[in-house]
Amino acid sequence: MRSKGAEIARRYRERRDADPDRRRKYLEKERVKWKKDRETGKKKGVNELSEREKRAKRKKWKEAKSQARARNRASALLQSETPPNSPAETPENQREPGPSRQRHQGESIRRSAKRKLKKQIEILEAQLKKEKSKTEKYKKRYHRAKKESPSKSPRTKVNALLARQKVNSPIKRALLFHTSLIENIRRKYEHAKTNREKQLIAKVVSGNILKKYKLQKHAQTAFGYSKKIAKYPVDLTYRGRRCVSRNDIRKKVTSFFLRDDVSRMTTGRKQTVTRLKNKMQKRLLTDTMKNLHRRFLSEHIGHMSYTSFCRLRPFWVVTPSTSDRDTCLCKKHENLQFIANALQSQGLLSSRNIEEMSEATMCDPKAKVCAYGECSECLLTCHPMLKTPGEENISLFQWMTEKIKKDEKVSTITVKREITKTEHELNTDFQERLVHFRSHVFNIKWQFDAYRELRRSLKPNESLLHIDFSENYSCKYSEEIQSVHFGGSHKQASLHTGVLYTTGEQAPHTFCSISPSRRHDPVAIWAHLDPVLKVVRERHPQVSTLHFFSDGPATQYRQKGNFFYLSTEPYKYGFKEITWNFFEANHGKGAPDGVGGALKRSADRIVAHGGDIPDAQSLYNKLKSLDTSVELFFIPERDIESKPEIPAIAAVKGTMRIHQAISLTPGQMKYRDISCLCKREKGVLDCPCFNLQEVTLANVPVSSDKSPACGKTPDNPRRPEMIEVKHIGEWCVVNYDNKAYPGIIMDAEGHSVKVKCMQRHGINQFKWPGLRDDICWYHDWQVLCLIPEPQALNKRSLQIEASAWKYVEQQLQN
Repeated sequence: MRSKGAEIARRYRERRDADPDRRRKYLEKERVKWKKDRETGKKKGVNELSEREKRAKRKKWKEAKSQARARNRASALLQSETPPNSPAETPENQREPGPSRQRHQGESIRRSAKRKLKKQIEILEAQLKKEKSKTEKYKKRYHRAKKESPSKSPRTKVNALLARQKVNSPIKRALLFHTSLIENIRRKYEHAKTNREKQLIAKVVSGNILKKYKLQKHAQTAFGYSKKIAKYPVDLTYRGRRCVSRNDIRKKVTSFFLRDDVSRMTTGRKQTVTRLKNKMQKRLLTDTMKNLHRRFLSEHIGHMSYTSFCRLRPFWVVTPSTSDRDTCLCKKHENLQFIANALQSQGLLSSRNIEEMSEATMCDPKAKVCAYGECSECLLTCHPMLKTPGEENISLFQWMTEKIKKDEKVSTITVKREITKTEHELNTDFQERLVHFRSHVFNIKWQFDAYRELRRSLKPNESLLHIDFSENYSCKYSEEIQSVHFGGSHKQASLHTGVLYTTGEQAPHTFCSISPSRRHDPVAIWAHLDPVLKVVRERHPQVSTLHFFSDGPATQYRQKGNFFYLSTEPYKYGFKEITWNFFEANHGKGAPDGVGGALKRSADRIVAHGGDIPDAQSLYNKLKSLDTSVELFFIPERDIESKPEIPAIAAVKGTMRIHQAISLTPGQMKYRDISCLCKREKGVLDCPCFNLQEVTLANVPVSSDKSPACGKTPDNPRRPEMIEVKHIGEWCVVNYDNKAYPGIIMDAEGHSVKVKCMQRHGINQFKWPGLRDDICWYHDWQVLCLIPEPQALNKRSLQIEASAWKYVEQQLQN
């Protein structure tokens, strides 16, 4: 109900609007008032309102319009449902009244509704017509398929084909065989679960014979395959697949990823990966997943998809990132990779995979004679170029060794320099390096294969020790004053880590010896090994053969001092046979690196929780208190200093080529270029494979005397134990095809030496080549000796000093 005030206002408006003159004055007054409000800014136009005010205004307009439309619809509905009033029977009402506004709106609404309904009916009729057409189509297909139903038996089809004609029994039997075979193959194709199975069936039942007699279409209709699937390339060779459980597949993939030639162990204390509370030391992949997948398929019978291979990768084996940059890369690998990248960017090479290119230049990548350049067929094989190299300059980076002189002291440093060479020069350098790179890659794979085979087939009387020096640990306090933190007050502790493998179900035994001495020479090595050998003798008394594996630095493991101790020290503990195997240079990362990383991480955790580790003794005591699974030994500095020094013995010729040293008798050592275990099952370690040689290092009686008598032989003054970067710029003599060539040492990488050689011009007469320098890489063992600079014999020729030439001739005769 309306209020009393609203009713009074309504009656006032009715009286006002009933008088035309009064209503006109009211409207005029309102217009004047509205204009005044616009001028004063009391009222604003829509374009003068803010965005928020515009939204409010439009919302009010929308609500008012909706209310007006609702009132109009209600009025139109009321008029349509209410019958009209009968007109009065008066003369004034005899004329028919005109249509009202509500009635006009109602008629408009009805017309619009009719149009919509008509349009909807047309759409539904079109859909119905389409569905009827589709129904008729499928009905015809059903009837046709019913007439030609393949559900008939082969015998019924043959009888229908003969149409009651009498034929010979062989003909009828051939038709029956033909129909049965087609039906069998057709069902096999229809029930094939994978697309590969369908491709194989289509490939088998299609071929040139059907094409010759124009029966391809008939075969496609009979067997039910498409023309496209028959052309799909499918390998029909038998892969020898065998059923293996998922656990076996997972074990194979996991063991493959954990191989040291597939992923390398990190040594950092923070380089760990944790998943589901399982913390593991991170391992970094050495190649791309695509290349590793191809290598896995080549080594294992069967097939595994790339997706499954990636899914089964252990979570702690990861692809290296920028933060995981390798600071122990191989110089030979990196320099050759730089050259390959530059040639590939110029369109001269189709690939950047240097290992695949090196294998492509060999008859047999798994044969030593091919890898070492001893095969006459592939000795001079070069990798083909996509086009002929020109004289265009190419810029690239190379790791180079340089000598710097400061205060009359010459030091050698390695830097990364950008160089520029022509395409022709770069191609020549690439082919020369690729020849020497073959033996490098061969040694890497061969030594890792020997390591895995030895671990797999250890006998009860054998044990394997994989050892390495970890990076020295820098001792520290939990709280330090400034002078200690920034000064040189921190001491260092040497960590010699290793893993001991024995036969049976026993888990690998990890160990680490800690010492305040910073010596890493052979004397220190065997001082660190003394407690380990005692443990092996006490816990495994049946072990009589020791197999050592390590990397091959010339200052630590691969040198005459270590060879001497190898042929003397183990016999004091009762061992009878010893082998020492070296991984290829710069490729010796393995399990001992993880042991060192775990111990350093534990030590840092102690310091972070308030503990002090000021020296090596404290480091040993703190780690020992953690009850770690790594067995710890402490080596006092006096134990290293008191150990007998190495006697004066001659260097072993070709030391940097040695990858296996064998000692079966005290003081005697046999060695060869690569490891060989071909007759180990028969108890023979010194098989004559791969140029086995023997050398006497000391005259040691078979006893446990602590001070063996050693035969002293003077050092060879003309040939150092190893050609190193410090010898760059010096003169040497190279043995090539049993002929001597003097030259200047340009570079040295591992056991390869780059020499710029002279030409022979007679007996002990040499000259420089005229048009092109003779610069080539040689094996370390090909360098016979170092010589003083040759003297001028005449205007064209140079001559080697007489005593040096006599020594060279003796070496060539030997």
